[in-house]
Amino acid sequence: MQILNVMLVDDEPNVRQGIKMMIPWDELGLNVIGEGEDGDDGLDKIMSLHPDIVIADVKMPGKSGIEMTEEAIAKGFSGKVIILSGYSDFSNAKNAISLGVENYILKPVDEDELIECLKNVREKILKERELDFRLAKGCEYINEQLTKGLLSGDPKAIKEAQSSGYTFSSYATAIISCTDKDSPEHRSTVITNVNKFFNNCGNVDIVSMDLSGMQAIVFKGWKHSGIMEMLYRLNKSFSGIIFIAVGNTVSSPADICNSYKSAYKLYSCRFLYMHYGVVTEDVMNRSPEEVMSMSEITSQIFAFMEINDTVKLEKTLDILMDNLRCKKYPPERIKVICITLVMDIRSKIVKSSAEKKQDDILGEKLISEIGEQNSLFDIIRLLKSTFTEVSNICFGRTTKSTMERVVQYIKSNYNQELRLEMLAQIFGYNSAYLGKVFHQYTGENFNNYLDSIRITEAKRLLAMDEYKVYEVAEMVGYSNINYFHNKFKKSVGVSPLTYKKSFRMNSADHTRTSDDEEEE
Repeated sequence: MQILNVMLVDDEPNVRQGIKMMIPWDELGLNVIGEGEDGDDGLDKIMSLHPDIVIADVKMPGKSGIEMTEEAIAKGFSGKVIILSGYSDFSNAKNAISLGVENYILKPVDEDELIECLKNVREKILKERELDFRLAKGCEYINEQLTKGLLSGDPKAIKEAQSSGYTFSSYATAIISCTDKDSPEHRSTVITNVNKFFNNCGNVDIVSMDLSGMQAIVFKGWKHSGIMEMLYRLNKSFSGIIFIAVGNTVSSPADICNSYKSAYKLYSCRFLYMHYGVVTEDVMNRSPEEVMSMSEITSQIFAFMEINDTVKLEKTLDILMDNLRCKKYPPERIKVICITLVMDIRSKIVKSSAEKKQDDILGEKLISEIGEQNSLFDIIRLLKSTFTEVSNICFGRTTKSTMERVVQYIKSNYNQELRLEMLAQIFGYNSAYLGKVFHQYTGENFNNYLDSIRITEAKRLLAMDEYKVYEVAEMVGYSNINYFHNKFKKSVGVSPLTYKKSFRMNSADHTRTSDDEEEE
């Protein structure tokens, strides 16, 4: 049962107490919330307590019951009033009726008469509220259909808007949605709270667009700065569990659909921009600070994992995120790219000289987790934490000097394209300074040191007699066969082919010697 609040106003305490005792308030669905000692006190309490029903004496010190009622109505009071009086004065009754007083009861008050009166007043209030609710719902429905028509560009809706007061200087739309992980119950709560957030805002229309919880908002006559301030506050109040896409500002009801289209374009790319919270076309059109190919990004990530530089590792992953965002790839393609990156890094770790390795490192669990993420930001955050952990496990937080780390890196990556400038970038040094310090540490300049490592490995591979010379050149990091030939001959004294044949001849002589010994 809906409970209505009642207030008693009478200058006689005994009368107020008697009325409180004679009426079965609970049975009637009523509750006495306050008492006024006279007309002035009654007026103050009516305006502060906002009762649904007031029972007031007509003659009191100061303001009369009629005067109190008149002033309360003038100040916005919309409840019902029952007047009590010890006088059968028709003029008082006439004044009371003209003010909309529900009944005029003579004292001494008849218990049954007052109870019946209260029943009738309560029923009238509830019927009026039901009617108001239905009217409000009807208006709400009509307005919702008009707003949806404007968002879709319906000519009838545009014509109706233009003839029904849509004369604002500007219009802008925004789309609000929950994250994909939210349950239907949670989405319903969010929709309700978004509507409450805008309850006291003028010239704002909100409609639900689909069952996923997507809402569209039309701001009428708002400045762009005011819209953005309001939406940032909204996003903050929901602690980032909603995504908001803001469309362009337009000047005509006929163009509201274009504003909605621009908002929906951003909304469709929410996988890329989810962590921004509130997104405009300015964010979508932002260029990456640094453009890199996937092969460059992969090489850098592995390099920073090898030297256990997690700060630069995370920075490189941020570059990857910016590059992928600007490509506007769909979610599935981005996930494939990131999974391929994981597999490439895993392959490099397996081939590296890292002593600490795990069989399941960067395995199926990580690949599955990438597939479950709802945004590019979440994928990059996952890769940051995982790659950092793997770097610590496989390469450890080293206390070695920088030069030891440089040498270790060269030994692990001699078969890749290596330049002093590249190492300087990886380790955060000026290339000229790094070259000087490297020479002091190893006794050789960088190029000679790298050639020495490569030639040593080439000699080992040639001696195996399993690979052709050009294959060995590529395997140790020389893309130019002639350059490899010259370097090898200068270092060893013979050409790579001669060196390879010498081992083949030695192997044949050894075989013949073994056969002769068996015949004897």
